[in-house]
Amino acid sequence: MPTIIHSTRPDPSLHPELPQVNSIVLSEGPRVRRELVHYPVHSRNTGEFKTNQITFRSRKNVGGNWQNEPAKSFTLDGDDQIRMAVRFISTACTGSIPDLAGDFLMVPAARGFDAGEIQAALDELGASGQTDVLAGLLRRVARERGAAVELFKRVIADPDAFAAAAATLNLARYSQELKRMEALIDADAREQDFQTLLGQNPWMFGSEYSEHLADERRLTRDTQQDFLLRRTTDGYVEVIEIKTPLTGVGLFRFDKSRKAHFAGQDLSAAVGQVSRYIEELEADRLAIKARDGIDTLKIRAKIIIGRDLDEEQQVALRRFNGHLHRIEVITFDQLVSVARRVTEHLRSVVSHQRAANGL
Repeated sequence: MPTIIHSTRPDPSLHPELPQVNSIVLSEGPRVRRELVHYPVHSRNTGEFKTNQITFRSRKNVGGNWQNEPAKSFTLDGDDQIRMAVRFISTACTGSIPDLAGDFLMVPAARGFDAGEIQAALDELGASGQTDVLAGLLRRVARERGAAVELFKRVIADPDAFAAAAATLNLARYSQELKRMEALIDADAREQDFQTLLGQNPWMFGSEYSEHLADERRLTRDTQQDFLLRRTTDGYVEVIEIKTPLTGVGLFRFDKSRKAHFAGQDLSAAVGQVSRYIEELEADRLAIKARDGIDTLKIRAKIIIGRDLDEEQQVALRRFNGHLHRIEVITFDQLVSVARRVTEHLRSVVSHQRAANGL
């Protein structure tokens, strides 16, 4: 359908800043008319072009005269707002917005732009464990105009350097958080303290897991799990139960008459608790899948409790784990080792990039 553009030239003695006004009628009825009006604004003194304004104007018919309704009108002031609105309308009307609830980053791209290049660069960044910094950068992009274009230009131009920069930032933060974890262990802190720290730093669980399901901790009515993590290899969910380091207390007792180690009270209670979790999750599998979209089939669990102490305790734990079904017990020392491997990987990424740059 052809569109009629109505163009007028205001009286220059009254509006020297507006050499021309252009408009189209979006809709018109006997009582209400809605128009889209373009104002190319110029300087009153020099006549130099300054900016564009687009007004969505509502007018009502009063006794045969069309009068403006300021309360039902609004203006897009400047090219940035106009371009943003045009991009949004184009994106929305072409079905490009994902059919999901949430916030989405809309990035302008030049002609001939290959979205696969950005996807490949971001995939590489995520695979190298830099997703925390990437998320931080995207939060900044959402606040600062122009940052999005610069960010993605850099990712495409040199994904290795970008990953190294992210690794450098992560390394400093991760190292600091690891020291906090070690301090909590030495202080034999409360379960809640460890839960808070690990909730802020799920990377400490290692690359074995790809997603922290922070909003899905209460899958059954009567119990709340400390952590639910999605496994990287198969996508299944795993329960993580956090206890305390039990400083100075071994996980196992030694029976001299039988010359064998057996699980102490704290370890036995933790295993019993997690076994009940697994039973409840499997019993409600269909309801949980329908409600939360999580399949608890063959769900596994990991308990973090105690310290390594001596070699006998470590051997006893290894044997104990060999007899457990779908439950694994690790100590806080082993958790620290996993987290330390993550920081060592980041350090190697930084060192490799510095060597490549001759630094």
